[in-house]
Amino acid sequence: MLWMGSCFVESMAKFLDMYHYQAIVNPFGVIFHPLVLEKLIGMPVEKIMKANFERKGIWQNFWLGAPFAAESEIQLNHKIEEASKSVGAAILNSNWLIMTWGTAFWYAHEEWGMVGKCHKFPQNHFEKKLSTTADIVIIWKKRIAELRTKNPGLKVLLTLSPVRHTRDGLEGNAISKSTLRLAIEELRTAIPNVFYFPAFEIVLDELGDYRFFEKDLIHPNEEAVAFIWNQFSGQFFPNEELNTNELAFRVWQQERHLPNVDFGAEYLEQMNMLDIQKRTLTEKLQQEKI
Repeated sequence: MLWMGSCFVESMAKFLDMYHYQAIVNPFGVIFHPLVLEKLIGMPVEKIMKANFERKGIWQNFWLGAPFAAESEIQLNHKIEEASKSVGAAILNSNWLIMTWGTAFWYAHEEWGMVGKCHKFPQNHFEKKLSTTADIVIIWKKRIAELRTKNPGLKVLLTLSPVRHTRDGLEGNAISKSTLRLAIEELRTAIPNVFYFPAFEIVLDELGDYRFFEKDLIHPNEEAVAFIWNQFSGQFFPNEELNTNELAFRVWQQERHLPNVDFGAEYLEQMNMLDIQKRTLTEKLQQEKI
């Protein structure tokens, strides 16, 4: 699986790791806008590197965020090249491309045009713009078709991030999310094997309470993310896989609660039980997961 998009993707990464999924998560870092994602997936690595810049002795890139900061341009280019290779390999070998879109607003730099990150440069260097539903649908129809020439079996799952973009204002955030949701629905109905998972609706409508948010009242908290994961896995994973995940969770819990010292027969019994469960889990994981 290749997971890309907003910070909500990284919230889900904990479960992908816990349940031993073969997943690549945000190789280009957090990306909020669907057209920035599309460009990074399809852009030659040399073109990404053209957006490098140096400030206060640190090299960065207008497409990419903090994980791609480096002390030299050579180091930065190496990080970009590795990320690009990772995405290319994942596109060829993954069953699923899963994306979480965060905002329909984007920024045009006075010199570079569309950028993925503003890097706290003064606002007068940028113009804020809003993509239309048509913009997103047209470009992603072409990109999905192009990706499937390389990997005909690639399935696409789209989600809308439940994280509020408060810097756009309440009205702006509503317009932005509505634009993305309409674009997703057009893509889902127009293209075979494009799916939607309602993370946004689950948080705002089904949970619908500030107790499911962090103190900033913007990001869903751990309880909300776990609830979304359970809904997601129940919808897209077969029962056998859910049983394997339950076993993986028990192993994870037991490893966390094992004592640090040998307490005799009880400790040996716990270790033996854990070893049996680990072997069982390893055997189950030999079967391919999505």
